[in-house]
Amino acid sequence: MNKIRKILLVGLLLHMTILGKAQDSHTSNTSRPWYLPDHAVMQFAGNIGLLSAGPGYSYARDKMQTDILYGFTPGFEINTSIHILTAKTAYHPFKVELKNGYLLEPLRLGLGISYSVGHQFYTTWPEHYPDGYYWWTTSFRLTPFLGASISRQVGSGNAAIKRVQLYSELGSHDLAVVSFLNNKKLPVGRILNLALGTKLIF
Repeated sequence: MNKIRKILLVGLLLHMTILGKAQDSHTSNTSRPWYLPDHAVMQFAGNIGLLSAGPGYSYARDKMQTDILYGFTPGFEINTSIHILTAKTAYHPFKVELKNGYLLEPLRLGLGISYSVGHQFYTTWPEHYPDGYYWWTTSFRLTPFLGASISRQVGSGNAAIKRVQLYSELGSHDLAVVSFLNNKKLPVGRILNLALGTKLIF
């Protein structure tokens, strides 16, 4: 349990460090103060809620982006909705400039760390469970993903929105990956999920 807590803490610190970097995106307003986001995100699925949304930051010469998202999944039949806070970072090493203001990012590698809010989730297990009985927490998840995106310029100069981006991600989470490694007969499709999203770049 202590090892898991240390890993999660390191992940959170890395995300906070990333947010402290100055923006240098060539697709956004670089004169904006570093603490103001340069894009807004809305995502469907992806292990971080049925729908999630929040601000984002670009840096490292526009090759990396970090998004801070709030996700929500309705309770449906069980009448217990889920609220999830997520910090996710994506690295896209290169872009392909297309005609008519389109920009393709054919490869996006990323990792997120999410925290599920609610009494049904545990960061530390109750005392009636023996120490070390479970190695994971139910409140925190690590969510690796692989994806691609395409965007189009819609404004320039002082326009509030400069580009609109659509993206897709194929991802998983730490428990699913461990289950697959421990049981190779488990179909790969059972541990993967597809997320779709859009970004408004300022």
